[in-house]
Amino acid sequence: MVAKKKSTTAKTRKTPLKSHSKKSVSSKAVSYQTFKVATDIPFFNAKVTRQTFYWSFLLLFIIIMQLTIIAMNLNAALTFDSLQLY
Repeated sequence: MVAKKKSTTAKTRKTPLKSHSKKSVSSKAVSYQTFKVATDIPFFNAKVTRQTFYWSFLLLFIIIMQLTIIAMNLNAALTFDSLQLY
């Protein structure tokens, strides 16, 4: 049987362990701020902004892509219907 080799170096800790610092509880009163009431802005306003153009272009792109997909699907269905496999 093989015996365990004993360590010849002594394990010493060079730096002392740091104690955990305790958090002090503040005795100051906490001041809460209330929400401010927003100004009354009409919901349907005719103001054209950058976001108006962004959303309109996005909507146009989505509609065009959906029409393209429907057209491809219709062409594929017509092609398969024209084949008489049975």
